[in-house]
Formats: sequence, C-alpha cells, structure tokens
Amino acid sequence: MTFTLNAAQSVALVLGFLLLGYGLQRMLPQLKANYVPAPLIGGLLLFLALAVAKPFIALTLDTSLSMVFATLFFASIGLRTNAKMARQGVGKMALFLGVVMAVAALQNVLSLLVGGLLGLSAPEILLHGSLVFMGDVTLAPLLQELGGGAELLPELAGVAALAVLVGTLMGGQVMKLLQKGVDLKQTIKPPSPTFSPYDFIKCLFVFAVPVALGFLPSQLGWGQWISPVGGAFLAGLLTRLVLDQTKWTELGLPQINLVGNISLSLFLTFVLATVRWDMIQFVTPLSWVIVLLQGVLVMVGAIYVCFKVFGSDALAAYIAVGLPGFSMGIPASTMATLQCVKEQHGALPMVLFVVPPVGAWLISIINPLIIRLFF
Repeated sequence: MTFTLNAAQSVALVLGFLLLGYGLQRMLPQLKANYVPAPLIGGLLLFLALAVAKPFIALTLDTSLSMVFATLFFASIGLRTNAKMARQGVGKMALFLGVVMAVAALQNVLSLLVGGLLGLSAPEILLHGSLVFMGDVTLAPLLQELGGGAELLPELAGVAALAVLVGTLMGGQVMKLLQKGVDLKQTIKPPSPTFSPYDFIKCLFVFAVPVALGFLPSQLGWGQWISPVGGAFLAGLLTRLVLDQTKWTELGLPQINLVGNISLSLFLTFVLATVRWDMIQFVTPLSWVIVLLQGVLVMVGAIYVCFKVFGSDALAAYIAVGLPGFSMGIPASTMATLQCVKEQHGALPMVLFVVPPVGAWLISIINPLIIRLFF
C-alpha cells in the first residue's frame, strides 16, 4: 500500500521528528557536546521510520513547502542586515568566497592525484572532485555531459549521501577544536519576541515580500544565476533598507530570529529526511578512502586557513565551522551545524551574512566553471 502525505501532513510529521531530535539531543549529552544538530537526528530518524514502515505502507512526503522554508530563512538573513552591516560584511563575504573557490579547486586536484594512483577512470575521478563534494547529486547532468555514464549515478548518490553525513558531523568537530582558544562572550542571545496579532501580521507580510520576490528570477529564466534562496536574500536586504528609510514598521532581531529559525529547522529536517541514505551501500572502498581524504582537506582548510585569515576570533571560528558542511555535502549541513552552535553559545549575525549566501548560492554558480577547468 502506498500513501502520499499532503503538505500539512508532511509538515506535522517533520515537526514531530524535529522535536524528537531535540529530545534525544537533551537526553544524550554527547550529541550536544559534539554539536550533532537536532534536524540531522530528526531527519535520520524520520528516514529510518519511513524505511521500516515501507513493507506495510509506503509513505511519501510532500516536500513542496521545503523551498518556501528555505527562502524564508534566507529572507531573514537579508532582513537582519542593515546598511552598516552590509558594508562591513561584503569584504568578508568576498574573502570567504575566495577560500571556498580555492577549496573547490583543491578538491579536484586531490581527486586527480589520488584517483590516478588508485587507477580510477576519468569519469570516476570527476565524480570524486568538487562535483560531488562542493556540489551534490543535482550536478548529475554535468557528470554525464563530461563523460560519466548512467552506471555511475548510484555511486554518485551514495558518495553524496556519505559526504553529507561526514560534512555535518565534521563542522561540530571543528567547533570543538577551536572553541577553547576563542572568546565567545561577544556572541549575543536575543530575547524572546513579543507580538500583538497586528504586529505578527505585519511581520509575516515583511517576510512574504522578499520570499515572493525571491522566486521571480527563476520564473523569468534567470535561475541559473539567482536561485530562489539567493533572490530571497537580496530581496530581504532591499526590504530592510526600505524599512530603515521609511520607518513603516520596526522589525526587531527577536521577531526575525523567530520566523527565520523555525523556517530553517523545518527546511533542514525536510532535506535531511529525504537524503538517500540507503545509497551509501553503493559506495566502494576506494570511494570511502577518497571521501576521508577530502574530509581531511576540508578540515585543514577550515582550521588552518579559514580560521586564520578571518582573525582567529569567535567570528573566525563560526565561519570556519560553516565551511565543512557545504564543502562536503549540502548547504543544509552547514546551516544545521551553525544553528546547533548558536543554540549553545549565542549568535554572531555577521556569520549568517557571510556563510550561507556563499555556500548555498554563489559557489553553486562558480563550482561548475571550476570543474570545467579540470575536466
């Protein structure tokens, strides 16, 4: 028997497993100590629950709202950013993008060197570079365009799933290594928001505008350059500038955080529940070796390059923590780890201006160009 859940039922199920993830995080101190994100725990448990139930009833989630939740979060990044922060942050964003591009290039160099030594074919070497690590399974068409056959697609999905797991867990280990040497007192913990019904409606409207505008580039055929999350981020910045000039409404950080964080948690759990974890069975022993070596490369880049070039302070530590997730898997991994770190140590707003737009938007435009330089 098969049954497809509608959007409301899917959100209810995801919320339930997200709460279960937070519950296990509290019950098992080692999960929290190692910064294992609640959305990862909840997402994995939901995937396992669906797999166990499959012989009796094959449930399918409706993920149509997942991108809406993602754009709400990226709109919140723009809405958090006033003109002063944008001026201060654009240079940091450019620097981080430079570091990320260097990591992507080195991933391809490592794949060429190790793949050549292990006797992999050219398409297999391509598969184990930045195509799968800085990218994901959505780059399967590029793999086939550059010579990879359909027989490699299961391995691509398996390596991508394994990399997501490694990248998500690795970010927490970066934080464990760096937190002892930085002063985390500069982080902030915004108070809980207070809303009147009218204020809440205005808040929802302020979020709805950049979300709606964020989808326009894709609808107009510009999605290759400005994805919905990138569009929502830019529209959020513009909306914040307009609000600051017109004083139409005062949208404080607590209100923005509430909507942004709830949206992020739902998006992350949706994504991590729908990763094809079962495809890890197709990962070959040689692929395991390369995944581990790529993990070492990214870990070294985070600790000895990213942390150093950003000044070896709390902000640098948070930015370094953000590197492994999307460099080894998907942007959701980065955002899950950063959310987990923020819940324990407090927020640094500049981190969200720098890391997610690069990891979820800008590098997705540049990575295919880097891949073509090597293959």
